[in-house]
Amino acid sequence: LVAMLNVIKNNIDHYYPEENIMREERKKVIFISHAASDKCYILEIVALLENIGLSENDIVCSSVPPYGIPLGSNIYQWLVERFQTCDLHVIFALSHNYYNSVACLNEMGAAWATKQKWTSILLPGFDFSEVKGCVDNGEIGIKLDDIDRETLNFRLGELKDAIVEEFGLSPIEQNRWERVRNNFIRNINSIAR
Repeated sequence: LVAMLNVIKNNIDHYYPEENIMREERKKVIFISHAASDKCYILEIVALLENIGLSENDIVCSSVPPYGIPLGSNIYQWLVERFQTCDLHVIFALSHNYYNSVACLNEMGAAWATKQKWTSILLPGFDFSEVKGCVDNGEIGIKLDDIDRETLNFRLGELKDAIVEEFGLSPIEQNRWERVRNNFIRNINSIAR
């Protein structure tokens, strides 16, 4: 019996080829779940991800062309397909606008139900105590208007390192990263004023 199980184990792709195809075709994608009314912040988050090294094929963000839903596609069917066929790393851009959007709450529920990886980014004016729903408010996230600049710098660095590792990107030279990060924070702060 053990010998037979070892043969099956060593030849699993032969016995279940469709399962192997499904595993191999799961593409890693960053999905930015956000309220459309927060687009000014989302543009900066997308620019940060681009500077980390992600490409058009690595990001889904409905408010920022070319990362949105293709012309002629049914929004919900297209999103369901992404949740079913991709390994998503969902970035929740949390705000009061987010929690007032049924679509955003549906995306949060879908990410939770399909056990996707996620990172919470709290937009300016939104606090950890206001995090509700499927996202645990005790889970460490990034607060973009954190008055502790050292913590904000560190958390953004952790996000960068996680994305570089997850997507197999070339590491960013430290001086360049600091310029990118500082510019990102400056732009966020200018929007928040």
